[in-house]
Amino acid sequence: MKYLMLICKGFIIGVAKIIPGVSGAIIAISFGVYERLISIISKPLHIKFNDLKFLFFLFLGAALGIGILCKGVKWCLDTYYLPTMLLFIGLIIGGIPEITQEVKKNKLNFKIIFTFVICFTILYYLINVQSDNGSNVINNFVYFLVGVIESATTIIPGISGTAIFMALGWYEILLNIFEGISNFSIDISVLVLFLGGFITSTIMISKMIAYLFKHYKVLAYTGVLGFMIASLVIMLKDTFSANFSLLELLVGIGLFALGIFITKKINDIFSKL
Repeated sequence: MKYLMLICKGFIIGVAKIIPGVSGAIIAISFGVYERLISIISKPLHIKFNDLKFLFFLFLGAALGIGILCKGVKWCLDTYYLPTMLLFIGLIIGGIPEITQEVKKNKLNFKIIFTFVICFTILYYLINVQSDNGSNVINNFVYFLVGVIESATTIIPGISGTAIFMALGWYEILLNIFEGISNFSIDISVLVLFLGGFITSTIMISKMIAYLFKHYKVLAYTGVLGFMIASLVIMLKDTFSANFSLLELLVGIGLFALGIFITKKINDIFSKL
């Protein structure tokens, strides 16, 4: 029964990893598995057999959640791009109040937010310009970076990794990786690069992130808020660059409002657990 519960918790965390605006780490905290997870991955040379069983069943549940949902998300993006994107943007915006509560007393808010918006926007365009050049080295390095970001956003509470991937234009890459893993059809080189980035980030960043959020929590969340605002600006620009009908726009506006409502409700539910 204990391991079945771990699988169920992992399943919900995995679903949260796919849905923009919802932090898998926050749900892991609510389920009481976050601290043990961080403790295990920050000390990879001291893992015990019980820790391995804990990781296996938790990750099994997460893999099932991701594998089941990612195909549906891909279909929605391919078939109804604008309404789906507006739903996702609403989901992200609905989670912003949770972060603003952490930074409202920080006098450096606007300076840090502005800096993050500028830097992230510049980085986004540099990456896209380089990717358009068709360099295999750059394209392969993207898979490594996807692994790094996936690990970091899994560890940091309150950050939706999906939102970041969507802003970078890498969300479909992430879905393809997850789908390939769940179908056992992923290219080995892609898997090695993704896992390499994920493991490297997990080992090297977990302790640094834990320290940052413990000693500089307000400052860290201020940076996160700036990052999210920059992400939303880029996502809106890309969303409305596509062709769409009036009906799709009206449905999208309704889904946008629904997304905000859903994220707020999810956060309220898990904050009370």
